Amino acid sequence: MGRASHALAPETLQALLSDRARAAPAKPILDSSNDVVNRISFVYGFPDGDSLPAAEVAEATARVMATDGRWALQYGSNAGHAGLIDVLLKKLKRDQGIDAKPENIIITAGGSQALALLLDAFINWGDTIISEMPTWLGAVQAFNNVGASVVAVPVDDEGTDTESLERELKRLRRQGVQPKLIYVISNFQNPRGISTTLDRRRQIVALAREHGTLVLEDDAYFDLRYGGETIPSIYSLDQSGSTMYMGTLSKTMGAGMRLGWLVATPAIIHRLASLKVDGGTNVFGAHVAADWLPRRLPEHVGKLRQIYQRRRDLMLAALEQHMPPGTSWTRPEGGFFIWVTLPEAIDTTRMLAQARERGVDYLPGSTCFADGSGQNQLRLAYSYATDDQIEPGIRIIGEIVRGELLEAGRR
Repeated sequence: MGRASHALAPETLQALLSDRARAAPAKPILDSSNDVVNRISFVYGFPDGDSLPAAEVAEATARVMATDGRWALQYGSNAGHAGLIDVLLKKLKRDQGIDAKPENIIITAGGSQALALLLDAFINWGDTIISEMPTWLGAVQAFNNVGASVVAVPVDDEGTDTESLERELKRLRRQGVQPKLIYVISNFQNPRGISTTLDRRRQIVALAREHGTLVLEDDAYFDLRYGGETIPSIYSLDQSGSTMYMGTLSKTMGAGMRLGWLVATPAIIHRLASLKVDGGTNVFGAHVAADWLPRRLPEHVGKLRQIYQRRRDLMLAALEQHMPPGTSWTRPEGGFFIWVTLPEAIDTTRMLAQARERGVDYLPGSTCFADGSGQNQLRLAYSYATDDQIEPGIRIIGEIVRGELLEAGRR
């Protein structure tokens, strides 16, 4: 007999869902799919596929299985594999100037899990978070998922607008509201590509201390600098223990490793470890990463910088060639993204269907704001599209924008 097909009634499912699940979209706003293969994709911040170190990772895997396979395939510590923690601490001190101890770090499934754990630890429904806007789509979704009240602070050409941050902190204090944390992407901000200046980083530290809140510094793109001088991290500038520092291997070793980390005071790390119920984050991958990183990371990062700088330059040149008057864009010194602001008449969400019909994809700006603003803006990722796709893709977007302007009665 054939098996009957059953579907749970929508009203039954809705009644059973938690408040957080009800508030979430019915399906992911973005989800990796064949679109990244079938279109010229400027939407996802994927690492370049051809540069992923598959052969080197295979060699590291063979070494790990030969020397420590028994433990690489076992459950692990909630805080993470001690070997990877040791390697990361050395890297953080050498490259980021962060001097930390094992009790200051926890290994997570990419930066996403670090953020989720922090929200689990600190945010009740209705609590206030201050976040720069626009910001990483994943953070916008995570804040919404926990029912946070998000106070937006603009990002300009010097990074987080600290004058606006101070105004908002004072306003919240007058209202008797204690913000739980300030979220900042310090280097090559997603989506604007801008880095927060040293002076403003110092101001963020001072303001957080004055107002008794925490800072979450997301530094996913630190290694991918193509110009300018390295700026000390907010974490290294803060002697009060108020800053937490988040990093990831997703942009360098590979997103599929699902390995990231959070550096914070031991009291916070211990609390997060108690909330983790995963039996140890990617124990096998952590052993492989601990072998691969000291052997290969510096050379690999050098190659990535060349690839991404070239693609950034190709995209900047294409924007200069094909975008209509009244359009502006950022010029990042690193990272994966360029932020484009189009004339006010343009709605990049509405325009996206035309771009997809012509084989091009991008991220509408409204997805990077908690309140859905940014309708005339878009994020372009230059990390995944091949060199020869960038100019044709930007040309198509430029043609669509010009058509939209003509339809709106502008030239």
